[in-house]
Amino acid sequence: MKKWLCVLLTLCMVLTLAACGEKATPSGDNKGDATAENVEVKLSKPITITFWHGIVQENMQKTLYEIVDTFNNGIGKEMGITVDCQAKGEMGDLENAVTAAIKAGNMPNVTMSEAASVTDWLQSGSVVDLTPYIKNANHGLNLDDYYDIYIEDSSSYPVAGFYSLPLYVACEVMYYNVDFFNANGLSVPTTWTEFEETAAKIAEITGKPAGGWDEGVKCFSTLMEQKGIGYTTRDGKLLFADKLDEAVDVISWYQSMVERGIIRAPGEDFFFSGPFANQQVQMYISSGNEGEFINMKIPESAPFEWSCAPIPQFEDGTKADYAEGFLLSMLDNTGDLETRWASWIFMQYMQSYDVCQKINSGESRLPFLKSVAASKEFLDNAAPAQLAGVEQQDFAYTYPGFETDTYTSSGLHDYVVVAMDNILNNDADVRTELESLINRLK
Repeated sequence: MKKWLCVLLTLCMVLTLAACGEKATPSGDNKGDATAENVEVKLSKPITITFWHGIVQENMQKTLYEIVDTFNNGIGKEMGITVDCQAKGEMGDLENAVTAAIKAGNMPNVTMSEAASVTDWLQSGSVVDLTPYIKNANHGLNLDDYYDIYIEDSSSYPVAGFYSLPLYVACEVMYYNVDFFNANGLSVPTTWTEFEETAAKIAEITGKPAGGWDEGVKCFSTLMEQKGIGYTTRDGKLLFADKLDEAVDVISWYQSMVERGIIRAPGEDFFFSGPFANQQVQMYISSGNEGEFINMKIPESAPFEWSCAPIPQFEDGTKADYAEGFLLSMLDNTGDLETRWASWIFMQYMQSYDVCQKINSGESRLPFLKSVAASKEFLDNAAPAQLAGVEQQDFAYTYPGFETDTYTSSGLHDYVVVAMDNILNNDADVRTELESLINRLK
């Protein structure tokens, strides 16, 4: 199964890279004359805007619909704006649907998105630059309240401007079995040296690997960032290619822990939440989103206490943790100022303190606003994954959306997935895999 997965991923990547040369230069939308003053218009009639999303989890979807209903019955009702909220399956389904709708000319007004997709959609000239709306005196945003990474992420596309805003955010965290750690006198590791020592002790106690990192691509990019090597620039330059010896050293170190049997890759489990819930592994690193599923998987006959901590860092390195999330973008190819303004009023509402607070009422999402993260309401109700995540947002990084002459951000991501799978599951030579990866992208 793993072999077929690699074949399919490789085929997809070849097609992605081949397509790169066929695309036009990204253009954005905004006709060049939008200002913070003239984007604000009076609505001459009631307007219904469409909002497409890719939320499938029942509790998250319920919260989202409550948020939209509050808008429709409040601000929307006052201003004559109604939001038609439509589910389009998971994020992959949503992004395919938006791409098709853009080609057909019947795109949604506002959509959930990810950076790589926004980069692709910029080719069509249908993604609206939010800069003048953000700067509007009456309905703008206070960017000082955002964590820097989310502002950087929203304004670092191939075209100058803001083409997305944050919505659902999560960081990588370390999950650990509190009962097991207490029973065996173990401390939660904060550095990679401590992580290696703790993993060795757990393997000695249990006779099994202690755990590992859910996703090889996040492991790779985070170790690159923490070691000061770097993953990519915002425009797609491969930083690790310029420091290949250092990259080989750090990935070889991680591979050595797998070879020693003190950690492992998730393999056919795909994610560690299942093995962790069944106490087959005692600690692992994954997205804070995993916190939503662990309790569902713990057997009633074998309950235990678990918690989260920030991921380990190198003592002599640069603090870094990967942050991921779903974004919001405005789409339009008509230039209709009233529809755009109505869409912005909804987007502004989705960036409000109250919405940010409500989105974080689950167990894993992180506030993108500093004021929410520091609030008593959030801190008193935050789950372990949220508390660990908030500690790391000041040094979080994301995968930028970019397109070079030979590869895209999503194409690079898929190549790293295959390379790390070969390194961790098939004991491939690290230097050979990384050199092959770099050469394929030239």
